[in-house]
Amino acid sequence: MNECVDYTELMTRFRRAYAKADRGLLQEVLGAGFEWHTHTFDPTAPAPTGRVLRGLDEMLDELQRRKDEWVDVRFDGLVEHFAPRLVTQSFTISGLDGGTPFAAAAVDLYTLDDDELIVKKDTYWKYAAP
Repeated sequence: MNECVDYTELMTRFRRAYAKADRGLLQEVLGAGFEWHTHTFDPTAPAPTGRVLRGLDEMLDELQRRKDEWVDVRFDGLVEHFAPRLVTQSFTISGLDGGTPFAAAAVDLYTLDDDELIVKKDTYWKYAAP
């Protein structure tokens, strides 16, 4: 296995597809059996409840829900690190969810399959005062 990896191009494509909620572009970067382990929370009482979304359809449903309910969302300070078949991202996120402010420091872990496609997105949020 090549220890010197750079998944910049893959993650650039993923971020573009994710931001647009583009089914075709997401299909190009997600592998079979994709799962998204979310940070899901109640913005009035944030607690790490989590939820597992399986497959592209469930991911697109969540992205649509966010588009419908989240406003003034801001991502800042994205940093990515690469290891064989693993990408880590850290960033901050803030906005309004259904009118309730939220802010968090976030870490996403992306597991890749043998074809270097994303098969798991693990999301962790540490809540901060909005």
